[in-house]
Amino acid sequence: MIRVLFSLCLLFVTVTAPAQHKVPYENVENFSFELDYSFKIRTPPDNQQVSLVEGNRYSSQPLPYLKVKFVFDGLPKEYFRFKVENVEGNIIKNKKFKSDADVYILDMGFSDDLKDKVTSYKYTIFFLTKDKEVLSKIDLEVQENGNFMLNDEFHGRI
Repeated sequence: MIRVLFSLCLLFVTVTAPAQHKVPYENVENFSFELDYSFKIRTPPDNQQVSLVEGNRYSSQPLPYLKVKFVFDGLPKEYFRFKVENVEGNIIKNKKFKSDADVYILDMGFSDDLKDKVTSYKYTIFFLTKDKEVLSKIDLEVQENGNFMLNDEFHGRI
């Protein structure tokens, strides 16, 4: 009986375990990025809606806001499209490359929200072939202390 259960467990693990392959980071020579800091006024929430997440996170004063500008200017020819996902796994953008120097601006949000993890604080850009096979990725993350990380490397504080 124990042998049968062990065999069934082994079969289950073998069949259901996905092939674990790690997607490599995109070569930094194939793209450039720039942190675009600005100040925006956070508008008050609609009085007709109740938000349990945001609370009183609005101000009449301008607050620091972060966007990241990417220029994809050295990608190989097999790179057909890119897909941007946030930390929740939602697809933010899914776009085909149109030229040799495509520009994409990732609107990350207010810096306090990123540090407090109120909004998406981590994004991944996947590079895909025409058959939607993942070739490489770029990871972006804003840590609680304000460190801006790109592919697990420190690139300043927000």
